[in-house]
Amino acid sequence: MRKYLRIALGYAFQFIHAYLFVILPNMLFRKQFSLVHRYKTLRRSIRHLYRAIRIQLYVNHPEVPLQKGPFFIVCNHHSTLDPFLIIHLFPDPIRFLGKKEVRKLLVFGDATASIDTLYIDRTNIRSQIQVLDKMKTSLINRDSHWLIFPEGTRNRQYSQPLLPFKPGAFKQALEAKATILPMVTYGFFRPLDPKLNWKHYPVQVDFLPVITPAMYAGKSTVELAAEVQAMMQAVSDKMKQADDHMTRKLA
Repeated sequence: MRKYLRIALGYAFQFIHAYLFVILPNMLFRKQFSLVHRYKTLRRSIRHLYRAIRIQLYVNHPEVPLQKGPFFIVCNHHSTLDPFLIIHLFPDPIRFLGKKEVRKLLVFGDATASIDTLYIDRTNIRSQIQVLDKMKTSLINRDSHWLIFPEGTRNRQYSQPLLPFKPGAFKQALEAKATILPMVTYGFFRPLDPKLNWKHYPVQVDFLPVITPAMYAGKSTVELAAEVQAMMQAVSDKMKQADDHMTRKLA
């Protein structure tokens, strides 16, 4: 409780300002503001959040997010706030594909909607197809980066392997001949853990080599999903080993 109180007091003004003067206007007047403008203003607001939750980032290959791409980014999923971490890392707009339930989350739903996130209704096949077609069209047009969590849901067993990747998550990327960028994170599940109160929370991020259309030509989505998961799992395992040796100081 003390931890949440500290975050609330430290970020209260920035949070209210971000919601009233950045997130809501960007969401309500999307047609009047470009995606670049909406993304950059949200990204500036997120930086204040990261100071409040005491993130200590360790980024391998930090030059990758600075590349124009655009990329079809696949990332493992541990925290509800994972999209905010990724926005913090990438200066150019990233759009997300998420579950319909995410849109209903207080503030977080409005924030992701403000940068043109697409939401899938898993109970409506027709709606899913329409949403995925929109993403594929954007990938073909190279409008922006796109990011998906191929596990399909958060992995709450942090010490366990990645959840099985869904082959269908790669279908639109293959059809659009997009360049795939795998990335792995570890440690971002701890800053909001009420049982932990540290001065700094180590969060590791690594970007794997990109996978070009020529590299996956002729492969099925099942084959590609398995290969990408194996590569990401190897990096995740190394991160867990390194995490054991990182300095932690109690607050």
